[in-house]
Amino acid sequence: MDLVILALALLIALPAAARACTTVVIGREASPTGHVIVGHNEDDGGRLVNRHGYVPAADHAPGETLPAEDGYALIPQAAHTHGFYWSEMKGASGGMSTADSFYNDQGVLIVSDSCVDSKEDLEDASRLSEGGIGFNLRRVMAERANSARHAVEVGVEMLERYGYVSSGRTYTCADADEAWMLQVVSGRRYAARHVGDREAAFIPNYYTIHEIDFDDRDNFIVSPDLVEYAQKKGWYDPAQGAFDFARAYQAEKDWMGPGNTYRSAAGYSILTRSPFWREDRYPFAVVPKRPVAVEQVMEILRCYYEGSFLDPAWARMQFPGGAPHDTEIRRICTGTTMESSVTVFGDRDRPETTTMWLCAGRPSELPYLPFHPFCGVPAALDTMGDEAPALLAVHCRPDAEIATWRDNGWQKLRDFQNLFELVFQQHHDEHERWLWSYENGLARRESELQARVAALDDRERAAALLRERDAAVAAEALAAIGEQEKNLRPVAVSASPAATAMDSAEEIEFSFALTDGRIPSEDALLLTLGGTNARLMGIRPVAGSLRAEEGRWTVRVKAADLQKAGVPGTFDYWLGGRDQWGRSFGGRCFFTFTERTA
Repeated sequence: MDLVILALALLIALPAAARACTTVVIGREASPTGHVIVGHNEDDGGRLVNRHGYVPAADHAPGETLPAEDGYALIPQAAHTHGFYWSEMKGASGGMSTADSFYNDQGVLIVSDSCVDSKEDLEDASRLSEGGIGFNLRRVMAERANSARHAVEVGVEMLERYGYVSSGRTYTCADADEAWMLQVVSGRRYAARHVGDREAAFIPNYYTIHEIDFDDRDNFIVSPDLVEYAQKKGWYDPAQGAFDFARAYQAEKDWMGPGNTYRSAAGYSILTRSPFWREDRYPFAVVPKRPVAVEQVMEILRCYYEGSFLDPAWARMQFPGGAPHDTEIRRICTGTTMESSVTVFGDRDRPETTTMWLCAGRPSELPYLPFHPFCGVPAALDTMGDEAPALLAVHCRPDAEIATWRDNGWQKLRDFQNLFELVFQQHHDEHERWLWSYENGLARRESELQARVAALDDRERAAALLRERDAAVAAEALAAIGEQEKNLRPVAVSASPAATAMDSAEEIEFSFALTDGRIPSEDALLLTLGGTNARLMGIRPVAGSLRAEEGRWTVRVKAADLQKAGVPGTFDYWLGGRDQWGRSFGGRCFFTFTERTA
């Protein structure tokens, strides 16, 4: 981290609003595997559930259309669609339009990063046709694309036909041999650039394509009137120099904003293994001097500027465990990181050999686990199973029950993360050593597994071997996390009453026990709904309500303050605090909201 500290020390420290997602792309000649590597942190706020499934290839009847968000274009379905692995983000109000990842059976991966805000006027209805396209842009690319470049071409066709609804976004389209970034402006303007085979690209949440060679159609795909439109809008003046797509189309408030530049400095410092900072702008990509290892990509996605001036103790101490993720400073691994993945592509003709290292939340707290999407994500982690096609059809619809707590493997990993956040500073160093040791063991076994699979001509037997190993990895990981949780010494927390109506005005009493003469500090107590931002949605108890009763401590919280999910059901709440010696503690309590009485 010394290189990151040095690079960041050269930037001006200003707090930044949270923006979503970070992606790292390693070209095939910059990769030790000879294939492309893509790392991605999916960052989304609110109470969300992440599910995984496989949607099989299918033939479709004439006249069939894709379900869409209310008011968006109903796009005609293709006669045939590829099968694909699907990572879904969904909350009570419905599935997200801009979050899901896909990997299809042609070996094409689709992930995305917000690039809000662009300069385009979102009130200008003429930029869209039939309501425009949102979620279905990524879906159509996954269902129809045969290669990374083809995914861009499919996406461009959709953009020119319907127009893009959101302000701005980058879609990374990758296969084993190449990767592209399609950077989209609301409406019909876009610029796509090929990531060179020897390049490594890093993108936070702004446009990164700068100069464009309009004659190089092998490496650039752009909207026909890209420059003329910018001139017409007053966003570009040829007298000021060469056309810069990012500079012309990015909103001024986001151009070189600190929430993006901090991440770019840190990401490129780790990629190049040298201090990397820019006063004017960051490049689209760099050419590393040596191959970029998978572990290096994981290191980037785990980064929260630890040890630098952007990770001050005073900012952390607003939280019981001194955790860094929910502070005002935007980090690569942040409070809204719902899933992190590193996709290590296998051979194009054998997509089942692709390894997707998945982390069920923040990789600074949870391990990456190697899975093989086309062999099925293990049922122990709560996959969609055979319901994936049906769930895709209703992705955009509300689902109040999905926000409630569920007893499954994915939730167990998230529960550990919620608890660890409350005792982060005390246990971080030991836990970090465990993470690296555990993942090193997984990496060795994954290498041995891939060697065995490569020697098999029978693909069904190879898939069975991969599937068996994936199930074992999931079971072992859940057991290992269970053991790690014991080391955190969670406190027992209960609520009285344990349920109330959503419109209740009563106060709820939370009770917990501490040992060894520990006395909680009322000012440090904080209650959070699992999976939400502690700074923005943390709940403080009623002032002066802390009491010692029969060997336990009690504190009162207003029921109205607990109502963060907005729907009835049973939810996990996490109580954290510090004692008189500054030592942190935390524990979980379930609480149920019933329907409103009126």
